[in-house]
Amino acid sequence: MKFFAVFLAFVVATQASSIPGYSYWCSRNFCVYPTPNSYCYRLPFSQNWCNAKYYADCLREYPCPDPSSKNMCEEEQEDIAAFVETFRVKLETKRGKIQTALEKKLAPFECTVKNLHARYLSTFKCYLAKVLCKTSEAYCTKVEKYEEKLDDLECDAVEKFNKDVQKIIDQIKCFHEQLLSRFQTCLDTRKCRVDAYCSGLEQKSGDAQEKYEQCLTAHMTKRKEWVECIFGVIYEDTIKTTTFAEAMVAYQAMLDSDKKWYVKDFKKKIEAAVEQLKDCYRCNYKCYFNTGCYGFNRRSFRKTIKCLPAAPQYNYKLIRVCVFNPEWKAPCPAPEPKDKDTEEFVKSTYLACIDTTYEKYLKALSDKIIEWKLQVTTWKGESDICLKATIATMKPKSKCGTPPSPAAIATYQEKLVQKAETWLDNYECRFVAQIDAVDSKWCRIIESWKTKSESYITKVEQQFNCCMSSKTSKSCSYEAVLDRKICQCRQQLCRKLQTMLAQHKQLFTSFYQCSFGCKITDDNIKLLKTDYIACVIEKVETVLTEFDAFWCLEKPKYVAAYVCGIKCTPKVSIPGLRTNWQWRFCKPSLSSFFRSYC
Repeated sequence: MKFFAVFLAFVVATQASSIPGYSYWCSRNFCVYPTPNSYCYRLPFSQNWCNAKYYADCLREYPCPDPSSKNMCEEEQEDIAAFVETFRVKLETKRGKIQTALEKKLAPFECTVKNLHARYLSTFKCYLAKVLCKTSEAYCTKVEKYEEKLDDLECDAVEKFNKDVQKIIDQIKCFHEQLLSRFQTCLDTRKCRVDAYCSGLEQKSGDAQEKYEQCLTAHMTKRKEWVECIFGVIYEDTIKTTTFAEAMVAYQAMLDSDKKWYVKDFKKKIEAAVEQLKDCYRCNYKCYFNTGCYGFNRRSFRKTIKCLPAAPQYNYKLIRVCVFNPEWKAPCPAPEPKDKDTEEFVKSTYLACIDTTYEKYLKALSDKIIEWKLQVTTWKGESDICLKATIATMKPKSKCGTPPSPAAIATYQEKLVQKAETWLDNYECRFVAQIDAVDSKWCRIIESWKTKSESYITKVEQQFNCCMSSKTSKSCSYEAVLDRKICQCRQQLCRKLQTMLAQHKQLFTSFYQCSFGCKITDDNIKLLKTDYIACVIEKVETVLTEFDAFWCLEKPKYVAAYVCGIKCTPKVSIPGLRTNWQWRFCKPSLSSFFRSYC
């Protein structure tokens, strides 16, 4: 595309500089003049002329930094119109230089037009001489008219050149007026906003100081009420210090003095900050010509801005101190001694009980053995009847197809009856042997139980005799142990009370220092601490006195109750024997006899 555009420009230039031939002149009756393109002249218009950066040597932003001043930038301009007029004069001078530079292009342009006209006039005369005689009046008239026409075209081209120059200058002037108009509008807007910002800052500063003073008053009132509340709590609403009212008056005066110092210090800081903020806002609200625009340089403002100083912190602590009520929880009083019961141990009674139980176990075992043997006898009789009835129906096997004779049958049945009786006798002996074994086993168990029970009774008798012999020594030992425990409890109570006292004194000291400070000069305030420490020490001594009085009264009662409680009462529980008489009677099946002997 770029190559094609260059080619077209070359064709147009060639057509503009070339003169047509004789036939073309004849066809136009010799009225051939340079084409309009021959008078085209493109003035060099720079885009920088409509850019504010081009005028950086005569335009500047406002306000500019001023290192020599104590402020961040130059002072404010009171007459905005006069200040803008100085930039207008500078722009007019710059615009005159541009116009002079453009008008210098007119002379080369006129020379080019005259050379073109001379060529066209020479060609006109040459071609016209072929038709008319050079000395004829018609020839001279046509040449004169052709020269006049060329002069008119030259004048039009020069006039058009001057108009183009003026058009460019007017365009630049319009741009300059826009710059100046925007700059003046920016200055007017800036003045309004700077004034509004300063008034708002003053209002904000006054409100902050007023609010700070109110907050200080509220906090100091709270501190005083807190001190009065704590002293009311720790004395349980009966303040023993006689100078408490005078101390509170001195405390209020101290708080008022602190408030005046805090308010004065904050006022000094905030006034310095307000002046700095005003100067910072004013110097960062700039009207500039960088791109023909104007505005507030927020990025620079954010970097340099410093907010109003925060109110100085009024640090204090409200430490709670609870009432100091050391208590000692006394143990339960000693129980009243009861009448002593008769203490004795009759061994023969328990041995007679063991003998009775022993006979009972043997009798039960004997009954069980008789019952089991009766079961065996009954089984044997019933099985004998059944076997004989079955044998009476049985016959021997035939031999070679010959049935057995009655004598053979009788002999066969007699043998079976003998075998059946032998089989039943064997099982009866086996069952009786099992029953005798169970009987022997349980007899040994019962004998062992009787022996252990008698040993147990003997051991209990020995313990009872030992208890009765050590009763007096236990009483003396208990009294000594009780004395040691009372002494230990008193030492523990003393340590606990001293620890509680130290912790409470430390907490009260923290409360005292946080409320009144470390450097206290008023004697009434000093008495508050001295009187309270003496009060809590008195409470500790009262608790120890109560401890000593309690044990002086209750110690004999505890010893008497202990002696009454030492009882040598034997607790005898003779263990019983778990008599689980079991014998499993497994009856043999009668069919097994026939499988074995038939």
